[in-house]
Amino acid sequence: MTSSPTIQLAGTRTTGVPHVAICIATYRRPNGLARLLASLGKLRFEAGSEPQISVVIVDNDASGERIAPVVEAAINKLAMPVFRHVEPTRGLAAVRNACLDHAPASSDFIAFVDDDEWVEPQWLAALLDKQRESKAPLIQGPVKPRFVSQPPAWLAATGVYEVGPFKDGEVLNYGATGNVLISREVLRESGARFHARFNLSGGEDVDFFGQLQRAGNAIVAAPRAIAFEEVPADRVSLRWALRRRFRTGHSLGMIARHHGGTGHRLYKAVGRLGYGSLMALLGAVSSRERFARGTLDVAWGLGTLAAFSPLRIDQYSNR
Repeated sequence: MTSSPTIQLAGTRTTGVPHVAICIATYRRPNGLARLLASLGKLRFEAGSEPQISVVIVDNDASGERIAPVVEAAINKLAMPVFRHVEPTRGLAAVRNACLDHAPASSDFIAFVDDDEWVEPQWLAALLDKQRESKAPLIQGPVKPRFVSQPPAWLAATGVYEVGPFKDGEVLNYGATGNVLISREVLRESGARFHARFNLSGGEDVDFFGQLQRAGNAIVAAPRAIAFEEVPADRVSLRWALRRRFRTGHSLGMIARHHGGTGHRLYKAVGRLGYGSLMALLGAVSSRERFARGTLDVAWGLGTLAAFSPLRIDQYSNR
């Protein structure tokens, strides 16, 4: 789970009040967005440590009809400024890049959080505290599932529904846009963008954080910066989890194809296939959790190998 402990310091201001642009990419989830915005209104900070906050909402629905009332209500209720923009180009990379483009130029940090999530009152304070303590340019918080319909315990135990858990200050080998704080200066220096090739397939955030890491920027964990994600009932199955892991493997394979490291990625894919197959066989007679973990590894390995075939996966093409 961890990479080299070397941390490149973020080139952010060391005095004054930091300005954080909380960026939300949204698509036809008015209820989820309203819940998230309500949780942002409950953010709490120790006296004297309050940051300047702007909320930037980028709607990937060109009509904008569903969330306009939600945004209007937030503008009237929240003590922080709220901005809404429409990104007509469909896809995750397009809408996340629009978030970067529309964040106020004066912001020191960008915090990404998704429209099917909500945050605890100490969420942003914990991200900023860990950044001040570690001086790391990227701070990752955990995302914990909240199930509409409770999954079997053996399936939940695989960890497929959460980001984390993390050790405090752990240096991670991946990042996820569901709950992360990013130095704006590091973004400017690196020129990192979400690549359009992942617009409809997913994996745009894996590629994005890979760009930042290859430029020498560490991702440090802040386990107290907690976000929650609603997991719909139709995702509570091993079948859905296998499709998700297959897509994850496919994204990693696509990234290796475009950025190098093909041999290493193929080696890891074959290793996952072998280990996963063994665990699935053992689990079939001993443990449903072990069986699930094994089959998830097999799906991951197959997805990676599929990235080197003509197969194209556009999981968001029907949005």
